[in-house]
Amino acid sequence: MDGKFEHLDLPAHDISYSRAKKPGGGGYGNLRTYSQRKEFFDIQIEQFETIKNEYKKDKERYKEYYEPHLIFKLSVNQDVNEDTFRLELNRMYIEVISPSPDKKGLWIVFTEDGNVKEFYHKLRKYVDKGSYKFFDAIDTIAEIPPEDKLGDRLKNEMLKDNEYAFLDLEIWRMEDEKLNKFIDGLKKLINTKDGKITDKFIKDNFCLLRIKANKQIVEDLLRLREIAFLDRPPNPYIEYNMLTLDIDESVEIKAPPQNASAIGILDSGIISNHPLLKNSVGDEIAISTLYSNKIDPNKPQDDVGHGTQVAGIALYGDLKERISKKNFNSEVWLLSAKIMHGEKNPGTGKLEAVYDNEEKLLEHQLEKAVRYFIENYQNCKVINLSLGNSDRKMFGQKRQFNLSTLIDELTKELGLIFVISIGNLNDYNLDDYPAYLLEETSHAKVIEPATAALGITVVSITQNYGPSVRYPQDIFYSPAKTNYPSPFTRVGPGYKGMIKPELVEEGGNVITDKNTLEDIGGKLITLNYNWIKEGKLFSLDHGTSLSAPKVAHYIALLYNHYPSYSSNLIKALLISSARIPDSRPEPLDKITFKSSEKTKEVVKLLNIYGYGKPDLYKAMYSSSSEVLLLKENRIKLDGIAIYSFYLPEEFIKESGIKTLSVTLVYDPPINKNRIDYMGCNMEFHLFKDKDIGEVIYAYKAIKIEDLDPENEITPENIKLQEIKLKPGVKFRKKGVHQKGIIIDKKKPNIDINKPVVLVVICKNRWIKEKDYLQDYAVIVNIEHSGKIDLYNKVKAKNQQRIRVKGKF
Repeated sequence: MDGKFEHLDLPAHDISYSRAKKPGGGGYGNLRTYSQRKEFFDIQIEQFETIKNEYKKDKERYKEYYEPHLIFKLSVNQDVNEDTFRLELNRMYIEVISPSPDKKGLWIVFTEDGNVKEFYHKLRKYVDKGSYKFFDAIDTIAEIPPEDKLGDRLKNEMLKDNEYAFLDLEIWRMEDEKLNKFIDGLKKLINTKDGKITDKFIKDNFCLLRIKANKQIVEDLLRLREIAFLDRPPNPYIEYNMLTLDIDESVEIKAPPQNASAIGILDSGIISNHPLLKNSVGDEIAISTLYSNKIDPNKPQDDVGHGTQVAGIALYGDLKERISKKNFNSEVWLLSAKIMHGEKNPGTGKLEAVYDNEEKLLEHQLEKAVRYFIENYQNCKVINLSLGNSDRKMFGQKRQFNLSTLIDELTKELGLIFVISIGNLNDYNLDDYPAYLLEETSHAKVIEPATAALGITVVSITQNYGPSVRYPQDIFYSPAKTNYPSPFTRVGPGYKGMIKPELVEEGGNVITDKNTLEDIGGKLITLNYNWIKEGKLFSLDHGTSLSAPKVAHYIALLYNHYPSYSSNLIKALLISSARIPDSRPEPLDKITFKSSEKTKEVVKLLNIYGYGKPDLYKAMYSSSSEVLLLKENRIKLDGIAIYSFYLPEEFIKESGIKTLSVTLVYDPPINKNRIDYMGCNMEFHLFKDKDIGEVIYAYKAIKIEDLDPENEITPENIKLQEIKLKPGVKFRKKGVHQKGIIIDKKKPNIDINKPVVLVVICKNRWIKEKDYLQDYAVIVNIEHSGKIDLYNKVKAKNQQRIRVKGKF
């Protein structure tokens, strides 16, 4: 690395402004003719009468337990303005519980005590006079069928006649008073049928129960309109392979500084007396539950090995490098929460990790562990989750998962960074690699909780040591070379097309014996939890579980260097440093980040690599050939912020590879039960060859609040001057971790006498708080492969301009 310099400030212009938000429009397309309206009326009235009659039967059937709610679904045929559509329904005393994630689709609604007089009245006027055109957006009104409420695990393994099982039950998130009354009645109903509610977890976005039920209770529950989802509890999704290594143990081990950052590990516990861990464990707890006899709160030790493996990488990063240098001076603290324990699989006889107790919810344990760490350790700012639920894959129009939603809530509230492994894929065919990772099916997609919008999701790539190609003797084989996606990794995109993963890190390879197809290599060095019995400090394993803690390690080290930085800026630094490896399998190796590149091609790459492999050194320091300009700030809703910087002449004229990127990270409030999961959306645009005043004037001439948030917010008169970063604005702004980049060997057509202007925009979606300000961090990265002392030239030119920048 050529030089080590502190990052520079990104020059800002104090013109952030916003306008009062106007009510959303209510225009509807697909207008029906009179005859079509009449036909629609006859069908819907008949359907609604059927629903009402069934509802009356339910009122009689359940009257001794609770007052049922008339909950049904609307099939919406077009994109609608959510606030306007909700308002129209509310005027008919119909309340939206859960809209379709894609606006059109199935909306879940309910009305008090079957009060539908206003609905009938407006529907009649719609038919006779064409009034209340919002009905044009509705195709059908219908009951929610029981099969729509079944989770995949329960659907594939229904309860047997005499079986009692613990199940996860989600209730539609109604207003608190209605919800609590229903739960009280539900408890009585379940108890009369020899079942019980063993856990309850209510958050702003969802309500979950853990119940013990038999087949009859399940059939009854699926008939209840208040029930949203019923499934068997998740199983941990992790893998083990405890091969051991005989490596010299005579190394010096030093504890981290007292004020060093701490990483919270939520896993199967750790073996804290392991020689390479014992000086760095700040605390270890076992999150048992009220009825638990599986996890002893006084025994937080790892009885499976997975948590110890994860902890070793979180603590040291690359263990192979540490071993080669015999350097085990730790720089971070570990905090371990045991939320899984080991049990033998009756079929295989192998020890496997399972969650704490059948009677309690994982969500409860996770929140309890996180809050314990935060309340007791101010230096704990990053949480590692190397676990997942393989039965819940993100694909198509699925709603956000509850565990992912909880992670987003805690991230926003506590200012944490969650690092989450994307999940392992077990059923793959190496002969079909990497085609199965590119398929538009649910097979290899990201799983819960790695879909969390505010979390950092990590994919596994192969390491740069060990055999990774076919040997001449044709015995050992792997289609994945160094920095290729690991054959067992899952891929994105995330919820509603968000860029997931954000980052990649080494998680191992799969190397097989060509004759037996046995997996014989490609693993990473990890810590051996069974070190006393086996006499070995280290073991070998592979999996996405091992890629995530390396990213958590980087984040903790960044916090050590920048303790006052926000989580937004720390994440932005790491994402800004990331680069997609040049070595990639076909057809991914043909994709570039040139301005002419089609976005759909770039998206293929991002779904597997995210923004790439992070570089801790580049995140921590600028260099003579790479400069970071950064800013933490706050912005009003429907507001704009303007930044600018000048590129030195040498950056334009000198030959070499020129890279320009912008990274934006923010943490909006979230709501699972809105079309727009995030309360506001942010985006950025980069302009050349325009004075700052021209850009300001162009944006002041448009009304941000009136624009379609799905489209790019760019004034027509400066569109031609926009620098087209990849991926495009419409794609990258789907998520909160945004990065646009352009890489080119040619001479950029940029006027160096005019600034490059960065526009950051915040578009409100549903936040009602009048004075809400959205926190964010933004970074501009300027890099040149030539020897031009870029850092000092950028610094000098922009400092000079700041002193004489004029009236703007």
